[in-house]
Amino acid sequence: MPDRHEALTMTLSPGQYLRTRREAAGLSIDDVAERIATVPRWAQHLRRGWLDQIESDTMPATFNTIVVLHQVMQFDIGVLVALSVEGGDAPRLCTVCSCSEKDPCFGHSRPCRWINVDRCSACFAKEPARLAAESFKNGVPH
Repeated sequence: MPDRHEALTMTLSPGQYLRTRREAAGLSIDDVAERIATVPRWAQHLRRGWLDQIESDTMPATFNTIVVLHQVMQFDIGVLVALSVEGGDAPRLCTVCSCSEKDPCFGHSRPCRWINVDRCSACFAKEPARLAAESFKNGVPH
């Protein structure tokens, strides 16, 4: 029987992981496309489409692409490698932002920490606000 940590360990594809980390950084796909350089130079709409294909796992990211993306946004290359290996151990990731112990979120002037088995302190702190916003949107008082 798996322990509680194993049962809640997220299994993401490499593209899903990159998308989640991009979103956690508050970056749109256009923001990233604008900040990366390609040789030869591609128009922004082509870079956006290329990034969309990587995030949807229809095109694998090359080593050079991973290096360039890492210069633009925060993610753990070790986690990306672990998610790329078939049958490997899934890394422990926050179920909201996909941060890990080696790639914590930074909020309130210090790195996040694990609050429970599947949630970092930064995302846990945002949870009441998110729930209240969803309740308000759905017409349910909180």
